[in-house]
Amino acid sequence: MSTKGIATFGKRTTIALAIAGALGSVNGVSAAEAETQANEQTIEVIAVKGIRSSLKNSMADKKSASVVSDGISAEDLGKFPDLNVAESLQRITGVSIDRSGGEGQAVTVRGFGPQFNTVLVNGRQLATDSAGREFNFDILAADQITGANVYKTSSASMQEGGIGGTVDVTTARPFDYSGFQLVGSVKGMYESLSEEVSPSVSGLISNTFNDETMGVLLAVSHQERQVQINQINTAGWRGGQTISNSRDGVLFTNAYIPRNWDQIVDQQDRTRTNGSLVFQYAPSDDVSITLDGFISKFEVDSEVTDLASWFEPDRVGNATIDPATGTLLTFSQDVGLHQGSGDPATDFVSHTRNSRDVTNSGVGLNVKWDITDQLKANFDVSNSNAENDRAGRDRFNVVGMTNSYEFDGSGGTPTVIHGGFENGNLPDAGLSRLHYNEKGNQFTDEDEITEFKADFEYSPDSLVFTKAKFGLYRQEREKSSYQIFGSQCQFCGYGTPAPNEAINFRPYTANNYFSGLIDTFYTYDGDAMVDYLAAEGYPITPTLQNNRYTINEDVSSLYMNFTFVYDVGDMPLTVDLGARYSTTDVEVSAVQSYISDVVPTSDATLFQNIYGPATNITQGTTYSNLLPSVNVKLDLQDDMVLRFAMYDSLTRPTMSQLSPATNFNEPRRQNLTASGGNPSLEPFRSENWDISYEWYYDDASIFSFAFFSKEVDDFIVTLTGDETYQMTDRTGPDFNCSTANSDLCSDPVVGTTEELNGQSEQYTVTRPRNGESARITGYEVALTHIFDNGFGVTANATVVDSNVTVDANSTQSFALEGLGNSQNLIVFYEQDNFQARVAFNNREGFLRQLDNGFNGEPINTETFGQWDISASYDITEHVSVFVEGINITEEELVQTGRFANQIYSVEDNGSRYSLGVRGKF
Repeated sequence: MSTKGIATFGKRTTIALAIAGALGSVNGVSAAEAETQANEQTIEVIAVKGIRSSLKNSMADKKSASVVSDGISAEDLGKFPDLNVAESLQRITGVSIDRSGGEGQAVTVRGFGPQFNTVLVNGRQLATDSAGREFNFDILAADQITGANVYKTSSASMQEGGIGGTVDVTTARPFDYSGFQLVGSVKGMYESLSEEVSPSVSGLISNTFNDETMGVLLAVSHQERQVQINQINTAGWRGGQTISNSRDGVLFTNAYIPRNWDQIVDQQDRTRTNGSLVFQYAPSDDVSITLDGFISKFEVDSEVTDLASWFEPDRVGNATIDPATGTLLTFSQDVGLHQGSGDPATDFVSHTRNSRDVTNSGVGLNVKWDITDQLKANFDVSNSNAENDRAGRDRFNVVGMTNSYEFDGSGGTPTVIHGGFENGNLPDAGLSRLHYNEKGNQFTDEDEITEFKADFEYSPDSLVFTKAKFGLYRQEREKSSYQIFGSQCQFCGYGTPAPNEAINFRPYTANNYFSGLIDTFYTYDGDAMVDYLAAEGYPITPTLQNNRYTINEDVSSLYMNFTFVYDVGDMPLTVDLGARYSTTDVEVSAVQSYISDVVPTSDATLFQNIYGPATNITQGTTYSNLLPSVNVKLDLQDDMVLRFAMYDSLTRPTMSQLSPATNFNEPRRQNLTASGGNPSLEPFRSENWDISYEWYYDDASIFSFAFFSKEVDDFIVTLTGDETYQMTDRTGPDFNCSTANSDLCSDPVVGTTEELNGQSEQYTVTRPRNGESARITGYEVALTHIFDNGFGVTANATVVDSNVTVDANSTQSFALEGLGNSQNLIVFYEQDNFQARVAFNNREGFLRQLDNGFNGEPINTETFGQWDISASYDITEHVSVFVEGINITEEELVQTGRFANQIYSVEDNGSRYSLGVRGKF
């Protein structure tokens, strides 16, 4: 057990109090008046609707908040600024997003990725369908959202967990509106790559009864998308390679070569259905009761067609190299290749990936009780569940033909010319050969969260000490993951002719594919392949794998927060002091099967793991943290606010990193790898300070500037090292397939040995550990201005920096992932019944992953900028039409390896356009 944060509390709080005391060293005569003004700002009612009202509501929330925050508000009931919640959040200063299928999915705040941010819905943390703690926004329907606030500093009353920030999304409640409300929309969405139009419908009905003491709200939505995603992928670059062939000998040493080449067409059917039901009852003026429930179903059925090539450093013909980086720029693979020999082949891949089948549900009960005029209470209990059911349902099949190809990466985006595919021709289909097949490569993740909160607020009869908040929080969480997997390698190595008729082997043309690349190749029916293998006596039988785990995490927190109001001359000064104490108990149960042997297959590049008996493992840890906070707000004048904050925060380890089990990866020649978790991990801990200035200089207009600093300790890093595992079921001669013994690995005598035998094998194993520290600093600047003629503009920029960055010329075990600058520009027009908006979001290049999970090489994401447009027209008071365009310039997402000329992947999601009608009654 460890307890951190107590030692620094006194020193850091003393500094903060000294600052507050210096600012507030005059009388507090007007304190009550200042608080009244703040309250009046908080409850300001804005009658108009649209972009302007959305901005005014967000600015009112920002100005009255006790912490540094930014937010977005719905322009009207059922009318969120964007069709995706995450897409709207990226317009906020300091927020950037990750996308899936072109849709916003997860948020990064001030350079800290999704796992570093706490996402709440109506103040509650929801279970997630991911393996970690990050929240996927694409399960939410934007039609049901009324607003979202991003809290960039913390107070003691806020739930801990987000070093980057806390995002709180609010949904509609019947008491938010008076009487009967009915809102609905219907739209069609056109996808530029698939050239398909898909429907989307939503509806919300709300009413209050019995003198508005009872209310009920029902909201439903359904969306379908037919998506095409074009990709090219190299799966990583192998460094330190000797480039050679049997004809010319050694060409280069210590070179980088891509592992493979994939031209991918991913055709997806995406379906999202949401429903929520809310009951509210106010038995008296002092009590309000809310009972709510929701369910979300999100399915992604994916059919991937893939033209692939596997590159081997000892089969390279002519080649050129970049001497500065050692990266192969061009090369051919055409020496000594023989059909059916098991040599590298052109692969035709049929890959069905039920990549997401997510069900989220939850129920909650909230009671607000004004116990006295001075004491208020808020009790909340909730339970949520999430399941991403993927195990055993995805399929991966490979049919190929030994073939020559030429790689050219000298001109930016690489191209590959495959032998026999020139000028739209196809090689003889009779050359196709069977290879590898599997089912169940994906994991099923399940998550359940139960929360209880009791919050109290006391307002004493004092002009200086104006408020005390105190309360408790309890969360019990259980997260589990398992895999159902099976493979069949009976025909690996391209030695057996493929049953072309039985599997419907046929030409395939990819529509709207990358210019300059082959777009016509072969495909086949992967389900028919599975049936063929079964009929031949080689079924693929997925079984429950011994790499499953269950994590039970219990969090208990207590907090106290005090608010003091002074006058500095005629400037109201508000000081919030508080501390939050949290204890976390973690117990992890896992099933472990250790490797007992490695045996060859008919594929010269692929081996097979043999496992010993399964054993159960249970480990755990307990840690406690004290999190002090000071938030100071000085109203320089009615339209100017100066803020200062000093606080501690934490982020708990990614849950998938806590499993004690070791997972042995599919063994490849020169590449025996494994990965494991660490149940003793402790949380990231950060000491933070912020200073910001806000000037609300005109109606719905603001200029703001903020500077922030974060000192993060106990960073969890993934370290790669060598671990030796004893082989318990071996009988033959010694064999150790390592980079140092690459010649032995490819030796034809060894390659035909029944088993690769020895007392032990050395694996390259990655595991997470605490220990690193980093300093992150940055600033944010934002401007929103409304012109008299109906035009308006919003512009903001976030600049972040760190003392830990990636050095491309050296290997390192630690650097900050996701850290990068971002900018936004929005120009809008709103007059009478018409409104229009053009928005540009730019996220500069950043480190995506320090370790690609293959060979320890980094993945970098290049700068990505996206243009979006939207417009709407009110036909009548109740009916409007709208149009929206997403990524209208069809920008591509590019990722690279260690150096810029090492293309890792290019992804094209195309653009999409929506046309619809909305009604409100």
